[in-house]
Amino acid sequence: MPHHKIRLARRDIRRMMSRAVARAKGDWEICGLLIDNGCFLQMRETRNLSRRRGSCALDFREINAIRRACEKLDLKIVGTFYSHICSIAKPGRTDIRGAEDSDLMLIIDSIAKDVGLWRVKNSRAYARAFEMI
Repeated sequence: MPHHKIRLARRDIRRMMSRAVARAKGDWEICGLLIDNGCFLQMRETRNLSRRRGSCALDFREINAIRRACEKLDLKIVGTFYSHICSIAKPGRTDIRGAEDSDLMLIIDSIAKDVGLWRVKNSRAYARAFEMI
Protein backbone atom coordinates (compact mmCIF):
# COMPACT_ATOMS: atom_id res chain seq x y z
CA MET A 1 0.00 0.00 0.00
CA PRO A 2 2.88 2.47 0.35
CA HIS A 3 2.97 3.32 -3.37
CA HIS A 4 -0.53 4.67 -3.78
CA LYS A 5 -2.85 7.08 -2.09
CA ILE A 6 -4.84 5.58 0.76
CA ARG A 7 -8.54 5.53 -0.02
CA LEU A 8 -11.36 4.39 2.26
CA ALA A 9 -14.90 3.54 1.28
CA ARG A 10 -17.18 6.28 2.62
CA ARG A 11 -19.98 3.72 3.09
CA ASP A 12 -17.72 1.59 5.31
CA ILE A 13 -16.77 4.60 7.45
CA ARG A 14 -20.43 5.58 7.83
CA ARG A 15 -21.51 2.03 8.67
CA MET A 16 -18.74 1.48 11.21
CA MET A 17 -19.30 4.92 12.74
CA SER A 18 -22.97 4.02 13.24
CA ARG A 19 -22.01 0.70 14.79
CA ALA A 20 -19.40 2.36 17.03
CA VAL A 21 -21.83 5.04 18.24
CA ALA A 22 -24.55 2.44 18.95
CA ARG A 23 -22.17 0.10 20.83
CA ALA A 24 -20.65 3.03 22.79
CA LYS A 25 -24.03 3.60 24.45
CA GLY A 26 -23.33 0.39 26.39
CA ASP A 27 -19.61 1.25 26.78
CA TRP A 28 -18.59 -1.36 24.20
CA GLU A 29 -16.07 -0.89 21.39
CA ILE A 30 -16.00 -2.38 17.91
CA CYS A 31 -12.98 -3.73 16.06
CA GLY A 32 -12.06 -5.24 12.73
CA LEU A 33 -9.70 -5.46 9.80
CA LEU A 34 -8.62 -3.10 7.04
CA ILE A 35 -8.49 -4.99 3.75
CA ASP A 36 -6.82 -3.67 0.61
CA ASN A 37 -8.71 -4.68 -2.53
CA GLY A 38 -6.19 -2.97 -4.83
CA CYS A 39 -8.29 0.20 -5.23
CA PHE A 40 -9.30 1.18 -1.71
CA LEU A 41 -9.43 -0.13 1.84
CA GLN A 42 -12.50 -1.98 3.00
CA MET A 43 -13.47 -2.39 6.64
CA ARG A 44 -14.50 -5.84 7.89
CA GLU A 45 -15.86 -5.89 11.44
CA THR A 46 -14.84 -8.83 13.61
CA ARG A 47 -16.00 -10.05 16.98
CA ASN A 48 -14.72 -8.19 20.01
CA LEU A 49 -13.81 -10.92 22.48
CA SER A 50 -13.09 -8.53 25.34
CA ARG A 51 -15.37 -8.88 28.33
CA ARG A 52 -14.18 -5.51 29.65
CA ARG A 53 -16.19 -2.47 28.67
CA GLY A 54 -14.18 0.12 26.75
CA SER A 55 -11.75 -2.51 25.50
CA CYS A 56 -11.16 -4.59 22.36
CA ALA A 57 -9.73 -8.04 21.83
CA LEU A 58 -9.58 -9.42 18.31
CA ASP A 59 -10.69 -13.00 17.64
CA PHE A 60 -7.60 -14.55 16.05
CA ARG A 61 -9.48 -17.63 14.81
CA GLU A 62 -11.85 -15.34 12.93
CA ILE A 63 -8.94 -13.27 11.61
CA ASN A 64 -7.16 -16.39 10.34
CA ALA A 65 -10.33 -17.47 8.50
CA ILE A 66 -10.63 -14.01 6.94
CA ARG A 67 -6.92 -14.08 6.03
CA ARG A 68 -7.37 -17.41 4.20
CA ALA A 69 -10.39 -16.02 2.31
CA CYS A 70 -8.44 -12.87 1.41
CA GLU A 71 -5.58 -14.95 -0.01
CA LYS A 72 -8.00 -16.83 -2.26
CA LEU A 73 -9.56 -13.54 -3.45
CA ASP A 74 -6.19 -11.78 -3.94
CA LEU A 75 -6.96 -9.28 -1.16
CA LYS A 76 -4.57 -8.24 1.58
CA ILE A 77 -5.15 -7.46 5.25
CA VAL A 78 -3.16 -4.27 5.89
CA GLY A 79 -4.25 -3.34 9.38
CA THR A 80 -6.99 -3.04 11.94
CA PHE A 81 -9.62 -0.62 13.15
CA TYR A 82 -11.00 0.06 16.61
CA SER A 83 -13.49 2.40 18.15
CA HIS A 84 -12.74 4.47 21.22
CA ILE A 85 -15.58 5.33 23.55
CA CYS A 86 -13.78 7.89 25.71
CA SER A 87 -10.75 9.14 23.82
CA ILE A 88 -9.78 10.80 20.56
CA ALA A 89 -9.19 9.04 17.22
CA LYS A 90 -5.58 8.27 18.08
CA PRO A 91 -4.19 4.83 19.00
CA GLY A 92 -3.25 4.24 22.60
CA ARG A 93 -0.23 2.32 23.86
CA THR A 94 -2.17 -0.95 24.01
CA ASP A 95 -3.40 -0.47 20.41
CA ILE A 96 0.15 0.16 19.20
CA ARG A 97 1.61 -2.72 21.21
CA GLY A 98 -0.83 -5.13 19.56
CA ALA A 99 -0.09 -3.96 16.00
CA GLU A 100 2.34 -5.48 13.55
CA ASP A 101 5.12 -3.17 12.35
CA SER A 102 4.00 -1.22 9.24
CA ASP A 103 0.31 -1.97 9.89
CA LEU A 104 -2.32 0.66 9.31
CA MET A 105 -4.68 1.42 12.16
CA LEU A 106 -7.93 3.32 11.83
CA ILE A 107 -9.37 4.67 15.08
CA ILE A 108 -13.01 5.72 15.36
CA ASP A 109 -13.88 8.29 18.03
CA SER A 110 -17.50 7.39 18.77
CA ILE A 111 -18.10 10.57 20.80
CA ALA A 112 -16.77 13.22 18.40
CA LYS A 113 -17.69 11.01 15.41
CA ASP A 114 -14.22 11.41 13.96
CA VAL A 115 -11.72 8.98 12.45
CA GLY A 116 -7.94 8.95 12.28
CA LEU A 117 -5.66 6.75 10.19
CA TRP A 118 -2.24 5.80 11.50
CA ARG A 119 0.76 3.75 10.37
CA VAL A 120 2.52 1.87 13.14
CA LYS A 121 6.29 1.77 12.76
CA ASN A 122 8.91 0.92 15.38
CA SER A 123 6.32 0.96 18.19
CA ARG A 124 5.09 4.45 17.29
CA ALA A 125 1.99 5.63 15.42
CA TYR A 126 2.27 8.16 12.59
CA ALA A 127 -0.78 9.99 11.22
CA ARG A 128 -1.61 9.16 7.59
CA ALA A 129 -3.69 11.18 5.19
CA PHE A 130 -6.50 9.44 3.35
CA GLU A 131 -9.39 10.22 1.10
CA MET A 132 -12.89 8.85 1.25
CA ILE A 133 -14.45 7.61 -1.96
